[in-house]
Amino acid sequence: MEPDFIQRIIGLYGARGFVTFDQLDELLPSATTKAEDIEAIMQALSDAGLNVVEDDS
Repeated sequence: MEPDFIQRIIGLYGARGFVTFDQLDELLPSATTKAEDIEAIMQALSDAGLNVVEDDS
């Protein structure tokens, strides 16, 4: 996964401290279907202090 993609997510949602699974799904390139790619994204976001949550309510 490209670092630019992670930085884009952090730029969009970093101030809130979280991104929802739905928002992440909308931003993910359609070619990202491998479990290890998703895991790497989740880890990079976690390392950056951005939580991935079910919903924003």
